[in-house]
Amino acid sequence: MASNDPTRFRRRAQTPTADDALSANSIGVWALAWPTIVGFGAQTLVRFADFVMVGGLGPEALAAVGLGGQVYWLVQAVANLVPTGLAAIVARAVGAGDFSRSDAAFRQAILLSTVLACVTTFVGLPFTGSAIAIYGVDPGVVELGGDYLYWMLWGTVPFSLSFVFGGASRAAGDVRTPLYIGLVVNVLNVGLNWVLIYGNLGAPVLGVAGAAMASTIAMFVQMVIFFWLWRAGRFVLKPYGGSFRPDRALCTRLFVIGYPAAIEQLLFQIGLLGFQRIMSLYGTAAIAAYNVGAQILSLSFIPGIGFSTAASTLVGQLLGENSPEAASRAGWQATAGAVVSMSLIGLSIVAFARPLAMIFSDDPEVIELTIDFIWILSAVQPLMAIEFAVGGSLRGAGDTFYPMLTVFFGLFLARLIPAAILGAFLGAPIQLVWCALIGDYATKSILLIRRFRGGRWKTIVA
Repeated sequence: MASNDPTRFRRRAQTPTADDALSANSIGVWALAWPTIVGFGAQTLVRFADFVMVGGLGPEALAAVGLGGQVYWLVQAVANLVPTGLAAIVARAVGAGDFSRSDAAFRQAILLSTVLACVTTFVGLPFTGSAIAIYGVDPGVVELGGDYLYWMLWGTVPFSLSFVFGGASRAAGDVRTPLYIGLVVNVLNVGLNWVLIYGNLGAPVLGVAGAAMASTIAMFVQMVIFFWLWRAGRFVLKPYGGSFRPDRALCTRLFVIGYPAAIEQLLFQIGLLGFQRIMSLYGTAAIAAYNVGAQILSLSFIPGIGFSTAASTLVGQLLGENSPEAASRAGWQATAGAVVSMSLIGLSIVAFARPLAMIFSDDPEVIELTIDFIWILSAVQPLMAIEFAVGGSLRGAGDTFYPMLTVFFGLFLARLIPAAILGAFLGAPIQLVWCALIGDYATKSILLIRRFRGGRWKTIVA
């Protein structure tokens, strides 16, 4: 069998004994998790580079990049609809050995993602400055953030298509191809940052806008590489009779599975917008500190994303093999790995909070507030790990509606309402407003664990 045949990524059926199944799943979880951890780690370092390189331009630049990036992810919530539905369908199809279905779903996903990305790009371009102004920040932040968002939006199509390719590859069990492509593109992104932000190698000095341009160029390169591999027959999903002609039934299935995930991301980004709006009452330094602190702690999110991806792939493939109990074990093992790794990294970041904060800013107020935020967010790392891994397990099974509900209950009811009361009505210190994060993640983790233990996800058709 050819080395690039997708059947090589199918999991072998579990042996009858529970101990053997447990061992096989443990290996599978880690084998799928580590390339994703490395890949997303590289992406996080690029985001670090964005913040560090614009940090010397002042707190306004830091706040602008943070807010511009957040609005960009709000736009990407729509694009998230297709990859989530695709991942569930591909994982289930690969597990069942139905490669014609995986190929057909993949082609329909490319078609849908292109259409959605084009629509969101051209709808969003005229309103970049207005979108940043919603946060109630200073005019300087609005101007810089609008410029950053404008150039990021031009990368929506390549980002969405790369997300489809990467998600399909991971769902099929090939987690290394997205890793290698991501590493190359991330190096390119950092190099372009150095050129465009500061005007090196004869380029104009573009500042914050240069950071966005660098990301957009890198995303175009990533998309081209993925398409080249696919056309050359070197991608994990091979042609099995699929077509780009719209398939109403398959598109509907992608939509039914994916729309709750899109709404979940939309709710999440709207909730973050509301949280940032509350923080704007405390000034630019508080917003900059929040974004810097979140960026630093994103290092601890990396293993959570890796184990979430592993859980999603394994749960989907094992359900495709009609092995629901093995799927359940894989989900819990991924959760354990996420909790341990995220907690340890969070503690390490707390130990070096001050020197890490000083990398991003030399403003004393921003540094002190960043340290306070790191302490607070580090306390919820085990709860965030549960959200990553258990949520990934449910989405891999096609159960995307319930995670969406947990975001509403956690973010809006347990975080935003208490934060608004503390900040807008009681005038509490910003540190107490940030403590509302604890209620948010505690609520979501309890609800997700209850859902996964209930087992209804085992009967969902993908």
